[in-house]
Amino acid sequence: MIYPEPAATVLPAFMKIAAHEIFDSLQKSGKIPYGWKRARQGTRKVKIKNLSILNALREHHPGEWRKVYQRGMDGTELHYFEHGRTGKVWGVKVK
Repeated sequence: MIYPEPAATVLPAFMKIAAHEIFDSLQKSGKIPYGWKRARQGTRKVKIKNLSILNALREHHPGEWRKVYQRGMDGTELHYFEHGRTGKVWGVKVK
């Protein structure tokens, strides 16, 4: 069975990604809590399912982007998007 190509996803205005929101590294984002340490084997990198976010990120830096979940020693988690080749990050959240 042949499936049609998905229609081009148009990013809503509230989901536009500005260049100044993409950081060179996780540390340069300034959103990591003081003293936060990554737990051993606590990192998961998964495919981005939201095509509108993926396309918006690729407008700034083409290539492979992944959603990253990092567990901390204190039980907190960092969620962010990371560019595979350059290591640039966007959307860092502490949960």
